Amino acid sequence: MSSSLTVALVTPLTGPAAAYGLATLRAATLWARDEQLPLPWDDVNVTAYDAYPHPAAAMRSAAAAEPDAIFGPYGQRSALAACAATDRVVFNIGAPSTRFVRQAFPNVVNLLSPHSTWTRGLLAAVRAADRRARKVTVLVASDDRALEVVSVVRAAATRLGFEVTSSVFRPGRAMIAARRLPPADVLIVQGDPDDETAAAEVLLRRPWRAAAFSTAGHDDALTTLRNRRDGLLGPRAWSPQLPAATGTGPSVSEFVAYYRRMYDQLPAATAAVAYTAGLVLGRCIRANGRADDRSVLAAARTLDTSTLLGRFRLDRATGLQVGHHSHLVQWQDGVARVVWPANRAQSPLVYPRSRIGVAGQQRTMTAS
Repeated sequence: MSSSLTVALVTPLTGPAAAYGLATLRAATLWARDEQLPLPWDDVNVTAYDAYPHPAAAMRSAAAAEPDAIFGPYGQRSALAACAATDRVVFNIGAPSTRFVRQAFPNVVNLLSPHSTWTRGLLAAVRAADRRARKVTVLVASDDRALEVVSVVRAAATRLGFEVTSSVFRPGRAMIAARRLPPADVLIVQGDPDDETAAAEVLLRRPWRAAAFSTAGHDDALTTLRNRRDGLLGPRAWSPQLPAATGTGPSVSEFVAYYRRMYDQLPAATAAVAYTAGLVLGRCIRANGRADDRSVLAAARTLDTSTLLGRFRLDRATGLQVGHHSHLVQWQDGVARVVWPANRAQSPLVYPRSRIGVAGQQRTMTAS
C-alpha cells in the first residue's frame, strides 16, 4: 500500500525574514516534486508552518501533526527556540552555528558548517599571501554570535601566527565602536547589514591590508558603498556559478535550471540548503527503507556524500557539519569573485586591498 512522505517545514513566511523563508519553501516544494523514494512512498507532501513571530509555537504545531520529517527555520534565535521546543529530529537548514552541537541538540542534523568558520579561510588566505602580516582586529555585534566568532578567530589566529584584538558593540552603535578600533593588518567585522554598512563608512578610510565583512558575500549587501566595496572580502555559503561534482541529487547547473524553470529566478543559498536537506533525507530513507527519526538520524550521522551544496559529512563527536565549507569572495570590479579555497577560485586574491584598482586595470589590459 503506497503513501505520502510528510515533511513539516518550520520557516518564516511573514516578518523581516520572510524572503528567506519563502525561498526555502519554494526549494522544498521543488525537491518534493523531484524526489524518487522507494515503496511504500509514492510522493512527498510539504506543509509549511510560519515561524514568525513565535518559532517555538510553530515547531510545536508542526510536531503535533506527526510528520515523517521536520526542517527547521531560518535564523539562529528562531532555530534555537524551535529546536528546543521538540525532541523530534530537525534538519537545521537556516542556522549554521556551533550552538547546535550534539551535546546540546542531539537530534539536529546540520546542513551547513557553522557560519563563524569562514574566518578560518580568511586568515588562511591572508597568510598564504603575506607571511609578515601579524595583527588582526575584530569588530563584532554583541548578539548570539559574538563569542562564537571571536573564539573561532582566536583559535585560527593562534595556529597561523596572528595577534588578535577584539571589540564588541551594541547593535546600532557600530560607527562609534569603529572609530575606536586600533590599527591592524586585517579587519574582520561581524554584525547585521545596517551595522556593517555604518562601520564601513568609518573603517574603509583606513589602510587595512585586508578587510572582511560577514555580509560582504551577498550581492545585495553594502550596496551604498558603491565602488568602495571593491576589495572587500566576505563569506558565501553557496554559489550557483561554481560547478561541483555530486554523488547525491542533481548538479549545481541542473538545480539552477530546475529552479529557474519553476520560479523564473535564480535560487538563493537558502533555497540550495533546503533542497539539499531533502536530498539528504531521501538518501537516509533509501539507506534502510525507513523514515522514522531514529533510523534517519543514524543514517545521517554516517552519511558521507557530495551534493549541489558541496560535501555532506557530520563530525562524529559534535554533530556539526564538517564536509561543507563557505567560499571566500572578494569584490573585484563590482563583481563578487570566489578567491578561496584556491582550488575553487574564480580569480586570485587581490592583496593588499590597495592593489584592487591596479589588478582591475591588468585584467582589462589582458582581456583587450
